[in-house]
Amino acid sequence: DLPSAFAAMRGERSPREPESSGQSGGYRLNLPTIVFPGDRDATVHPRNGAEVVARTKASGDLRTTMEHGRVAAGHAYTRSIEHDASGRAVLEQWVVHEAGHAWSGGSPAGSFTDPKGPDATKEMLRFFLEQVRPEG
Repeated sequence: DLPSAFAAMRGERSPREPESSGQSGGYRLNLPTIVFPGDRDATVHPRNGAEVVARTKASGDLRTTMEHGRVAAGHAYTRSIEHDASGRAVLEQWVVHEAGHAWSGGSPAGSFTDPKGPDATKEMLRFFLEQVRPEG
């Protein structure tokens, strides 16, 4: 509902949201997930990205690596990557520093885009293409 959506954007739990959300019968999967919040987003609270990752993380047996970088003449970022036992990245959280409510790396001609990057479209395509598994 609309009030729950606005509460979520502010980083608050909806009064209608059960405490055990994200779980079904106690069973969870490491669902491939990538998030791209800007740490200066005044519309959708930046902690929502961390909450999405936490809710999709099924087990504590993931190995976390961190990367810090900067786009040439653009934003700095922190990238947290959760790897499964095979070494495959199953969760990524990018935090784009000094970025507000805009699509990271989008065209300067677009609305609600931030061309200072990093390029969220490119990184999301890379991430999900890496999730393709051989048959069997």
